[in-house]
Amino acid sequence: MVLDQSLDSPFGLDRGNWRVYWQRGEVDQFTDEERRRSSRAAPLAIERRFLYQDTIAGGELALAHTIAADHRLVGGIELSRSRVEELRDGLQTDLDTGESTNVLLGETMPVRDFPISEVSKAGLFLQDDWRPGQGPIGIIAALRADWYRLDPRPDDTYREDNPAQVPVELDTFSVSPRLGLTWRIGETATGFVQYAHGFRAPPFEDANIGLDLPQFNVRAIPNQDLKPERSDSVELGLRLEDHAVSGSLSAWFGRYLDFIQTKVNLGPDPETGVILFQSQNLDRAEIWGVEAALSFALGAASARLDDWTLDFSAAYAHGDDAVRNVPLDSIEPTRAVLGLRYDAPGRRVRLGLFATAVAAKRRVDPTTPDPLRLDGFFTLDATAGWTLSENWRVDAGVFNLTDASYLEWADVRGRPAGDPLLDYYRRPGRNWRLTVTASW
Repeated sequence: MVLDQSLDSPFGLDRGNWRVYWQRGEVDQFTDEERRRSSRAAPLAIERRFLYQDTIAGGELALAHTIAADHRLVGGIELSRSRVEELRDGLQTDLDTGESTNVLLGETMPVRDFPISEVSKAGLFLQDDWRPGQGPIGIIAALRADWYRLDPRPDDTYREDNPAQVPVELDTFSVSPRLGLTWRIGETATGFVQYAHGFRAPPFEDANIGLDLPQFNVRAIPNQDLKPERSDSVELGLRLEDHAVSGSLSAWFGRYLDFIQTKVNLGPDPETGVILFQSQNLDRAEIWGVEAALSFALGAASARLDDWTLDFSAAYAHGDDAVRNVPLDSIEPTRAVLGLRYDAPGRRVRLGLFATAVAAKRRVDPTTPDPLRLDGFFTLDATAGWTLSENWRVDAGVFNLTDASYLEWADVRGRPAGDPLLDYYRRPGRNWRLTVTASW
């Protein structure tokens, strides 16, 4: 739900707008599974449920004023408050005896992997856009102040699953400047370079995760000492916008203080042997990379291809722990996607074919015990979408047409190469999906 308004000459300024909103997002996923009898196990029926709710309310006010023909100020305020809940539940039934249990993979259901969390945010910003003499050069100077507060609300379900964990509260404030320069290159291209000071508060799931998977011999624990991440970065790039090609190319470099690294493998607990994972701060880190996102309208080459678009995107990043001079394991391998889309007149039907190539992950921290490295992989996906009306849409797709067997680095990062459970993390082979979306 959104309520907004545009304002003419508010408070003697040129223009402004305000917006208040309330939004509730919910994922309620049910999975039914039946397992046949084997030499080691009876036939089983397994029901699982995953519930995730995110409710957010907030408001924004933005004001703009031109103080000269080539000088424009924009400022405003943003406020929001959100409440996040997550729950996993399940039931396992022996089909021979009819006996049921709520213990799945060593966990007694239901469980919460992090406590109910309330997050409050406030932001205040001011930006000056200056184009001297209304020429091709533009200068952007901006300043932003952010306040962030995390209030965990542990209930009985969380406490029963995490009796030894003390949820972390966070309250932090940051001021972030930004300075940019743009220049027009002909009618269709704009070059840019910018410096920005960044700030990232610890995500609530990093600060307060309490995931325990006995069957996989894994436990993720919270970090009460997790600090906000701060960075200074420089980006150089080019934006393109014409009837044939649109998109951007950029290269960037960033230095980070208290870099937040998710799912760090702490090794086995000396008392239980369980492998512990925890999000931690690195004192200093350096990351650089290049990115591209381009769309080619094939109709520019032939009128018969007016409804066809070729999309290309790619990302490469290189990162190091600047204190120990070793690679950052949180850096994703190089990924490139090539897609061919057809949009029927009126945009009611869309068809797509997407090829994804992911490079091997070889550059890892050598000081990690038994470090894991991954091979690259290639997948091919076909999708279709139909807009039936203003309120209804149907999307379908066949994914991984090549039936590739692969692991995503984000799923297994931190696990040892000799882990016998790695195969459990393999992504599905050829699979299909049908989604019906209703909105009103």
